[in-house]
Amino acid sequence: MPVRPSPQTASPGAAPATARPTVASYNEWDPLEEVIVGTARGAARVAFEPALAAYYPLGDPERNFGGAPFPQEDIDRAERQLDAFALRLEKEGVTVRRPEPVMHHEGYTTPDFAAANGHAQTCPRDVLLVIGDRIIEVPMAQRGRFFEYRAYRRLVKEYFAAGAQWVAAPRPQLAEETYVPGYTTEDTYYDFADHPALTEFEPLFDAASFTRCGRDIFCQPDVVTNRFGIDWLRRYLGPEFNVHIVQFSDRYPQHIDTTLVPLRPGLALTNPERPFKDDMADFFTESGWRLVDAVPSVRTGPPSTRDVSNWISTNILMLNPETAVVEAAEEPLTDLFRSLGIDVIECEFDAVFRFGGSFHCCTLDIRRQGELQSYFG
Repeated sequence: MPVRPSPQTASPGAAPATARPTVASYNEWDPLEEVIVGTARGAARVAFEPALAAYYPLGDPERNFGGAPFPQEDIDRAERQLDAFALRLEKEGVTVRRPEPVMHHEGYTTPDFAAANGHAQTCPRDVLLVIGDRIIEVPMAQRGRFFEYRAYRRLVKEYFAAGAQWVAAPRPQLAEETYVPGYTTEDTYYDFADHPALTEFEPLFDAASFTRCGRDIFCQPDVVTNRFGIDWLRRYLGPEFNVHIVQFSDRYPQHIDTTLVPLRPGLALTNPERPFKDDMADFFTESGWRLVDAVPSVRTGPPSTRDVSNWISTNILMLNPETAVVEAAEEPLTDLFRSLGIDVIECEFDAVFRFGGSFHCCTLDIRRQGELQSYFG
């Protein structure tokens, strides 16, 4: 069914009301009205490639692994949890859309690289960036995710037909020049800032490397996002937005949504295992923000676990400034939120983790109430 703006009513004789944009989202906390929830159907494990080198030191025999389908029972269990999550959002009054499953089991070749197979369409937050009424297809650094945008094209075309802006960042080549040769995360190169995984050959970024606070957008250069990509987005958005680079002490950073998690104006979770390396903490606190240490997940193993971060607990979705969706087993985080005056909706989601993330990763805000504002002095 085509997506159309919600009709507006007006009293007799009044000027026509302006229809609310179909796509409108400026931050991570305003009341959620419409969202895309991903799917695990069609998912596969990507083969080793240069963009994954951060997680496999030189000499690690697992650098030779090839791609493979996920076991069907894992897909089915994850999909049941995704379906239950989508149903719960609908019960909360949120319109939920789902992508079209794309089978990622086949390999593909471009003029610049070959991939044994693709990955999934479980995490729309990685692939698309919504800022206001703009939907941006991002230039992802992983070869196995090159065609992932295809799962969302039907939805994006509907949103465009209903008035949204739609742009694709420059499609990357992902050639050998894109990656730092022989990249490793051995102790010699512990400081990521001094030894990035990507060159500046072309603009690259995942959407989940950015978090939105109205006119101020925060991002970190990481294993899938380079400064060329940040510069491209900054120039595209123009002076209406301030794109800030934030750096944390993190051996292999990827995405910001388990490191800096805005909850509402003036309140954000931070990761005590990944402290700020720059003065951005002062930028927040001097603007009246409270930064609260998150708690690690009870679902996962030690920090070396490759399938999922041990901070997956913080990958939450804010339905509004007073309500968060939290994984059902994460009682320490639930207790923390309630101490902050935030209600919690608990959903089981552990089967979804291995497909790329939790509630924030597996959703994409399409429309939230509220307008563009500045939350910093």
